[in-house]
Amino acid sequence: MRVREVTGPVVIVGSGFAGSILARLLVARGREVTLVERGRHPRFALGESSTPLAAICLERLAREHALPDLADLAAYGRWGRRLPDLRRGLKRGFTFYAHRRGRRYRNDEGNSHRLLVAASPDEEIADAHWMRSDVDAWLVDRAVREGVEFLDRCDVTSIEGRPGAWTVRGGRDGRPLTLSADFVVDASGAGGFLERSGRFPVAPGPPARLATGLLFGHFTDVPAFVAAAGATGAAFPAAPYPEERAAIHHLLDEGWMYVLPFDDGTVSAGVVVDRSHPDAARLLAAAPADAWREVVAAYPTLADQFVDARPVDEIRGVDHLQRRAGRAAGEGWALLPHTYSFLSPMLSTGIAWSLLGVERLARILDPGVSAPERRRGLARYEALLDLETGAIAALVEPAYRLRADFDRFAAWTHLYFASASWAETRQRLVDAPGPGGWSDTGFLGADDPVLRDAVVGATAELVEGRQRGGAPADRDTALETVARLIAPRNVAGLADPRRNRAYPVDLDALVGAHAVLGIAREDLVASLPRLRRSLTPFEPAG
Repeated sequence: MRVREVTGPVVIVGSGFAGSILARLLVARGREVTLVERGRHPRFALGESSTPLAAICLERLAREHALPDLADLAAYGRWGRRLPDLRRGLKRGFTFYAHRRGRRYRNDEGNSHRLLVAASPDEEIADAHWMRSDVDAWLVDRAVREGVEFLDRCDVTSIEGRPGAWTVRGGRDGRPLTLSADFVVDASGAGGFLERSGRFPVAPGPPARLATGLLFGHFTDVPAFVAAAGATGAAFPAAPYPEERAAIHHLLDEGWMYVLPFDDGTVSAGVVVDRSHPDAARLLAAAPADAWREVVAAYPTLADQFVDARPVDEIRGVDHLQRRAGRAAGEGWALLPHTYSFLSPMLSTGIAWSLLGVERLARILDPGVSAPERRRGLARYEALLDLETGAIAALVEPAYRLRADFDRFAAWTHLYFASASWAETRQRLVDAPGPGGWSDTGFLGADDPVLRDAVVGATAELVEGRQRGGAPADRDTALETVARLIAPRNVAGLADPRRNRAYPVDLDALVGAHAVLGIAREDLVASLPRLRRSLTPFEPAG
């Protein structure tokens, strides 16, 4: 382990994957770290579906800090070889099915109710669903081995003092607990510790326009959706990947359902209930298991799929998912992204954004950073999280509003996929800008005026136009609108009607977009192997 001169201690409250990885990075950089956890591992946690941007960030962290296991988490194939005891699921892309309440799922050869967008060309470098109980516990164990002090079963109740001289108080196993810290990081998620303490300006910020609750659990004995739907005549034209080895989105009247299959046969599933739906308040006030059964039963094909499903543990509910703190950082303290803000599990933004926050704070809290530099870094950190919260909302909130019109919904998703693929491709192929590297750029292009204008334009034409009384865009018009708006950032062949709503990883389209990236065609062709494998110094490419 690489350790430089140790400076003052850092206390991190919350030992999910983000808190544990940050603790390891800070110890590797020479900080003394105490990681505090209210519960015990292993324990259930939400936020299970990774993305290529998360993988790229993990690989950067692995290289910079000589922590090869982080790179192992970045690619499904390598994970299976090097971390076989940690449960995971193959995620090849994003799959969407549009349902109608009381009707069996229907689809045709034109994919009128189905959309697939690949995130990887093969299983070897694919993303994974993380069984968080396994992954979080394992990361804590690694942190302890590397010198992090870990205290579980802690009830942290107050923080006193001033920046550089904090006293964190609480209890552990019935005994008083007192910790001293130069810096405190809140990685505790919803209802974060610093907000509860009342000592910091992190009271709730402006509310999101979106309001949802969640019914969720892990299940066994859940067959493939394709089998249940195919048995009653739904068509499934050629797909670019095994369509249920993905983050599956079932669009419903009440909201939507996610389904994440794991390799051991477990399925993580949740119904996100839009609180604007007439039945939302009643569903979220009911016993979660009863509400879950009621929603699933209203969609005959989902009912067939889950008829024999057995919950691994109790089905749980969350009345309100959205949150946003008033501040993200200040002198002597910071919130990780998941504590600062959360909007929705739709489109799997959580793991990647959390890791980006970890990467930023690890640099800011490096012992070699001067006090003025740290203050500037924290101000930049807070400004980026504020900007990114708005950008995520601008991509996700309209998707909820459009879900009842699948033509417009499917077109809208290309704004997210254009943003993600643009960021992924640049981070693989283009030199990082500035001293802060890629971690100092906006998540999902939040600081890119071209992408921002595309979202604003699509909102006006696909979302607000209908509300003003204009005719809703049909399938072709909606897709043409988005294709035009994303053209300056479209490196993945998106919004192409010839794809029939089934988008593979298209290297020909990428090469054709070399001018968009500012790379000569021959240089881009030469660099394509960098996109076909996860880049890591710890395992030779096959």
